[in-house]
Amino acid sequence: MVRFQVKRQVNIDASRGARLREALDILERIVNSQSFRIRVLEHSAYTWNEGLTNEQILNRLIWGQPTPPLGALAVPRLVFFDYELVQRPIWKKLSSVRGWRIPETNDVYTYVDAFDSMSPSELASHLGHEVVGHLAGEFDHPSRKGPERDASVPYAIDDFIEELAEKLPLDEAA
Repeated sequence: MVRFQVKRQVNIDASRGARLREALDILERIVNSQSFRIRVLEHSAYTWNEGLTNEQILNRLIWGQPTPPLGALAVPRLVFFDYELVQRPIWKKLSSVRGWRIPETNDVYTYVDAFDSMSPSELASHLGHEVVGHLAGEFDHPSRKGPERDASVPYAIDDFIEELAEKLPLDEAA
């Protein structure tokens, strides 16, 4: 089981904090569900997967390594990250980018306008890309749009979470 916790919140008031907590609850339910596990294991075309099998990818997303550590089922993995809402620069007003993570850090950023326009399920999907795909799994993707980026682990994970969020509630645990 994996749990996500924000260590430091910046520019997040009480109502945005409530939406963030709701999105993280959704994200945890999805990532720890049997449906998510099956979706990750059955996907046929990951790119930028570092040569890992689907089972190794799942283990890395959940446990942080391709093979679960001894006793992993008894203790949840905690993934901590810092989260900040930032204003979108004027020159990026037409960009579809919602946010990003700085590589080699636990710093996740989301544009305020994107945050405010997302439902909790959409926010869970965005956080799934940044926190599960990048931070928890340490996978990367091409910077330019295209089929290779769309099939990368972070983008595929984002799609799985979005798909499963539409099917909530997920009652089963992995």
